[in-house]
Amino acid sequence: MTDEIICPFYGQDEDWCDVGCGYISPSDVRQIIRHCRAHHHDCRKFQELAVRYPERVAAAASSPLPAPVRSVAVMRDGLAGAPAALDPSGEKPPTPPPEPGRAAGPHGGAVLSLAATTANPAPLGLFGLGMTVMLFGLQQTGHFALDPLVSAVGLFYGGLAQIVGGILAWKRNHVFAATAFTSYGLFWLTLVGLMVFPRAGIGQAPSSLAMVSYLILWGLFSGVMFFAALPLGRIIAAVFVCLAAFFLLLSLGEALIVPALHHGAGWVGVGCGLLAGYLGFAQVLNDVYGRRIFPC
Repeated sequence: MTDEIICPFYGQDEDWCDVGCGYISPSDVRQIIRHCRAHHHDCRKFQELAVRYPERVAAAASSPLPAPVRSVAVMRDGLAGAPAALDPSGEKPPTPPPEPGRAAGPHGGAVLSLAATTANPAPLGLFGLGMTVMLFGLQQTGHFALDPLVSAVGLFYGGLAQIVGGILAWKRNHVFAATAFTSYGLFWLTLVGLMVFPRAGIGQAPSSLAMVSYLILWGLFSGVMFFAALPLGRIIAAVFVCLAAFFLLLSLGEALIVPALHHGAGWVGVGCGLLAGYLGFAQVLNDVYGRRIFPC
């Protein structure tokens, strides 16, 4: 296979590539081999994937390439470009003229800036989750009352910020991140609604059985997301273990009316918030400094 078919990020800052750092999908193995067939063994992110998915690497490496398609440039800060694909004979197809409103790329074809869609939304979602669950956990331990501070943070940072992060992750084709951030963002909105609506005269406060069922369902959801997070790294998996334990203890405390269980859930929530906050800071600092300073 010719060396001209390479990843558009080859030889550049590897952090420009959106593969890895806590959100590696098994499909990324095939994508790296498909778009970087000649040099993928030199890629550090491919090496990480090879350790996690050896069977997929072997299958993808032995499978034939699909019909040639014109490569799409994925850019950051308006810079980048990918070479056009070759036909089966090895000849480079003629370069079509750029479309109106698009500039010609360095390897032929049209280049459209996608700078607004390439930033990693995971830190935003992780900070929203971490700060909100930490404050709610401190409230459960009795450090302060359930006042407008917790409700406002849950409404805007825990709810709105995570939903925004989930939508941006969906645009980047990160199914796990999109599902997790959007779901937990909506959880905080529903929780704030359950606390605020009855006080505003909208409906009645839910019964103890209803709240127990509500919390158990979110605990089950967190448990499922834990298994989905296992291939993505130990830290992100630990976040979902803490979330599942957090919801389970809250549901038990609500069902048995045992304050100690609420206190225990609060401290688990604080630990979960610290882990999520660490992941967010690690991804931000790694991106700013252009190298992996902290594991994530």
